[in-house]
Order: sequence, then structure tokens, then C-alpha cells
Amino acid sequence: MITIDFHKIEYRRDPHPWVAELYGLRKHVFCDRLNWKVTVRNGIELDEYDNWNTTYLVGTCQGIPLAGLRLINTLHPYMVEGPFRDFFSCVPPKRALMAESSRFFVDKTRSRKLGLAHLPLTEMLLFSMHDHGELTGLKSIVTVVSDAMARIVRQAGWHYQILDSGEASPGETVHLLDMPISSSNRLRLLESIARKQPLSSLQTQQWPLSLQLHDVSGNYIA
Repeated sequence: MITIDFHKIEYRRDPHPWVAELYGLRKHVFCDRLNWKVTVRNGIELDEYDNWNTTYLVGTCQGIPLAGLRLINTLHPYMVEGPFRDFFSCVPPKRALMAESSRFFVDKTRSRKLGLAHLPLTEMLLFSMHDHGELTGLKSIVTVVSDAMARIVRQAGWHYQILDSGEASPGETVHLLDMPISSSNRLRLLESIARKQPLSSLQTQQWPLSLQLHDVSGNYIA
């Protein structure tokens, strides 16, 4: 049996140890692996959107962080209004019941080392974001994604509306997605997880969010 827990952690100046580790993982993923132009200092990736308006969702297995994302309500300054503004012609939405997701990632290197690469961690992280949105009364999530990530989100079962499309750089198309929080999206996300890995237990809308899975692969961390 494998249990993946998702934790909601609010920003603080002295970060929670898992969030501090998340900053280091973000540097590994977004700077070292994807070669994004992000702010790196002292071995971590941290920018002005890591602030008092930020909530982090952190996915862990046996207390080891594997995945994460950052949420900011769109009534506060957020990335579509800042570094992503020139990618799109539409006016960035400002809604009380909408949050922006950014820095969404699964650390594939770490999950492979721990024998967890077979798990649907991306789908589980998406589901955790949807469950958190339901629990906090959000109506939708807005995010900027590549063509490839847009396909991943759709295949995971989260149907969305494309508000606008543009280019981050010549030939690099990005999309601004409006991802509704809905019972149909919730069901499709759960079905997508279960197709890849049977769920034995699911405790939703109560955090930490725990998903227990039957380990059909035989691989697991000791």
C-alpha cells in the first residue's frame, strides 16, 4: 500500500521545512531541467509571488516532498498580470472565487529514485488542487501552460476553457486556461487516477488529503 499525502501550507517568512525544500526542488525542475529564466539565489528558486498571499500544495510520500504548486487569489497581484502579461491580449481576470496556479511540478528524478515513477502523481496533484478549490469555495483556477501541459490536463480529465493563446518566445505557444471547479471534473480526475493505479482509500475535502493506492508494481521505497 502506498499513501500520498497533500498538504496545504501558507507562506511565511521563515518557511515550513517542506516549503523550503519545495523552493530547492523548483530550482532543480524549472532552472536546471527546463532552463526557465527564473530567480535563483542560494540554491533555491524564489520570486516576488512567494508572499503573504500565497498558498502552497505539497505532495509527500512518507514525509518526502515529491510535487507542489503555488496558488494566489486573482484579486491579489499574480503572474498573468506580471511576467506573463505580454503573452496575451486579453485582460487578466480578477475574480474573488478564482485563484492562479503556478510553479506546478512533479519531481520525476526524485520519484524515480524512490521507486514511485509508476504513480499518476501529476493527476494526483491536479486532483489535490481541485479538492482544495472545492473546499475553499473557489469556482475556477487560472493558469498558463504549454501545448504539452494543456494536453496533459485534458487527458487527466480536467476540462477547461482557453481564454487566450500567445507566444512565450518565437515558436513556443502558451495558453491561458480557465479550469472550472465542478463535480464532473472531479469525477474525471478520480477516474484518471484509478485507471493508472487502483485507489484503496480516498479522504477528500479534509486536509491533509490522503490517497492510498494498491502498489501493483512491487516497487516502493523501503
